Amino acid sequence: MSMLRESILKRLDLENRLPHMNATAMRIRELVSRGPENWPNAAAIGKIIEKDLGLAAKILKIANSVFYGGSFGPIGDIGQAVTRLGVEEVNRICTAVGCIQMFAGTSGGIDVKDFWKHSLGVAIVMRYFTAHSKVAASCFENAYTAGLFHDIGILILDRYFTAEYETVLDAGCKEQLPLFQAEKKTLGIDHGEIGAHLCRNWRLPDGIAEAVTWHHFPDGCREADRKLCQLVNIANFTCSALGLPEPGDGTVQPGSAGAWHDLALDDCDLNEAASEVESAIAQGGDFVALAV
Repeated sequence: MSMLRESILKRLDLENRLPHMNATAMRIRELVSRGPENWPNAAAIGKIIEKDLGLAAKILKIANSVFYGGSFGPIGDIGQAVTRLGVEEVNRICTAVGCIQMFAGTSGGIDVKDFWKHSLGVAIVMRYFTAHSKVAASCFENAYTAGLFHDIGILILDRYFTAEYETVLDAGCKEQLPLFQAEKKTLGIDHGEIGAHLCRNWRLPDGIAEAVTWHHFPDGCREADRKLCQLVNIANFTCSALGLPEPGDGTVQPGSAGAWHDLALDDCDLNEAASEVESAIAQGGDFVALAV
């Protein structure tokens, strides 16, 4: 089975199958990582985004949605959109839209819209936890991206190893296995490891790659990044319990016992996070529909 795992990783690299991160999204992310005191003004950030016509159009569409304040009147300038949304939110949206567009038209057994609804839901829960939980405050910088990309390995396997992944999905359905277990049993590798491989290829922070690798069993994550990984694990459970499950997975895992213990999140935290996701889905005009 390890030979099959190595074969899959080798094929991804040698055949240059891993997609490239949207260059504009990477540029915005790099600017934001410098800290608020070093951010360019909204107009300057707008000029960077407007060079990418496709991304700029999506940003305007999202900025004019009801969820982001479109009821206050339409805007037609990217700089104004940055002002309305805020630099950090623009960074998150650029990352999400760039990634969604990158995998547009993915064929195979996974419903791409359902996939992104789940992933964005997890990212929103992560954003809530890190903004409202003292335990999670140290994870704020990478939380949204870790939540958004936690399952990205599913799309990689579904797109580039379609026949093999159909076997995985069939095995998971027939044997009632969680998706990551069906992947391990059939391919010798799971979507967490594949996703982390992509994150490292994109030169994302190591903590994000670690959280993606271990999000189904965070106790195995290295200590420095375990809190972030545990948050992804609980956010994943929260979205599945809300009816936004991991696509291709008919099971709902209860979350790691270690994560529940270490994070000490209470019912109020979970209920508020769930409300945040439900509000985003209800008021956001369907972010996925806007982004694709």
